[in-house]
Amino acid sequence: MAAPLKLTALPGFQQDIDALPDLQTKKMALDMLVLVRDGKTRGVKLDARVSTADLGDCYKLYFDPEGVGRPRYRLVYRFTPDELTAVALEAVAVGRRADLDAYKRAAANLGRQGS
Repeated sequence: MAAPLKLTALPGFQQDIDALPDLQTKKMALDMLVLVRDGKTRGVKLDARVSTADLGDCYKLYFDPEGVGRPRYRLVYRFTPDELTAVALEAVAVGRRADLDAYKRAAANLGRQGS
C-alpha cells in the first residue's frame, strides 16, 4: 500500500475552516481531506468558469454533516509536486455551496480572479 500523501494547506484555508458554522462541519471537512490523502476517495475535477476563475488544477468534494438532501458544503483541493514523494495534497478552500462560496474562496486563496 502506498504511503499517504503529504498534506499542506494554502494560507487562506484556515480562515475558511474557521468560517464554517460548527465543530461538526469543520471536523467533517478535515476528515474528507484525510480520506483524499489516504487514497480512499477522490473528488470531481474542476474547470475554468467565468464566475470563479480557472480552477482546472483543482478537485471538489461535496459533504454535509446532516447527510440529507443536496450537500451544502464543498471542499476544494489539488495535487502539487513534492520533492520527496513526487506529489502532495494541498487543501485549497472549503465553504458553502450557496452562491459558489467554496469556489470563490478557492480562487481568492489561489490569487486568481474570476470575471
